[in-house]
This record gives sequence, structure tokens and C-alpha cells, in this order.
Amino acid sequence: MRRLNLCVFSLITAGLAAVVPAAADDQPVDVSATARMISMPSPNIAEPSGSSYNGLEEATVSVGLATPGVPCGNCVADADTPNIGLPWPRFTVKQGQTLAISTWFESTTYTGPCTAGLLLKQDGKVVTSGSFPFPGGCTAGFLYGVFFTVPVPTGTGLTTVTGLVSGGTNKSGAITLLNVR
Repeated sequence: MRRLNLCVFSLITAGLAAVVPAAADDQPVDVSATARMISMPSPNIAEPSGSSYNGLEEATVSVGLATPGVPCGNCVADADTPNIGLPWPRFTVKQGQTLAISTWFESTTYTGPCTAGLLLKQDGKVVTSGSFPFPGGCTAGFLYGVFFTVPVPTGTGLTTVTGLVSGGTNKSGAITLLNVR
């Protein structure tokens, strides 16, 4: 089983805020302009044996309410480094709220161009998307985080949130669920 090193992820209650553009009637909301990123040396620089990800692996995607100050890297007091601070994770959200969605991945052995992405789907239809191509690409031995500021979708019900990373021929993703009321 692939070890995700979840011990490096610490949660704190705070977030980020930004203005997100409105979408046309049938077009997904594009939150690419809200993306920001951090990187830090990874504590897990070896590729897991038998891995099919070729050195570029999505670790987690998390959803919390947007609040100032997080997500952030190496910002959790008294925690081992590396660590990350995230908004408190949420499953159920109300329309009109703003979310901070974080996607985290490791570049264990891959060095080259890479892009992080985000998709929110309701009833199989993409309602929100975003991407962040890394200037200068990714470097082996680093942990990367990309944060998007996302309005809660206008439709209600179960929403699939997918964090993605791609580089060269490598692709990886992580999924979580969100209930919109």
C-alpha cells in the first residue's frame, strides 16, 4: 500500500480569500486565476516500489472554508517539518460560501514540466475547473501544494472534487466528496 505521509499534514483553522469570476450559463467556473502555490523539500524522496506514477504522485485534495492565512507551508507551531496548515476540512457546505481547495503532490523522481489541476463535478458535469502550470516545472524530491479559491457551486447535492497533477506522460489524481446544500 502506498504510504501517503499524512503525518506531515497538520490542520489549522484559517484560510484564504479572493474574488472569483462568475461563469456563463453552461460554462464551468474557471478558478485558475485564483491559484497560488508553495513547494518544500519532501521527507519521502524515494519512489514506492511497484509505483505506477513514475515519480509524480497526487497525495491529497482537501476542501475547507476560505479564511485568511492558510493554506500555508511549515506554519504549524510545534509540528515537525515539513508541515502544512489547511482550513478545517468540510464535507457539507452552503451556497454562497467560498472554499479553499488544496491539492498536494510529490515529485519523488520526476523533474520536468508539470501542471496541477482541479475539477468539481455534479451529476457528471464539470461545474468548476482550474489549472496551474508550474513556472520552471517540478523538481524531484519536492512536495508541492496548489490552492484554489472556489465559490460553492450553485447546484445542490453531491459534488466530486478531484485534484490532479500531470507532467510529461505522468498523470495522477486524488478525489474527495462535497455535499452542497
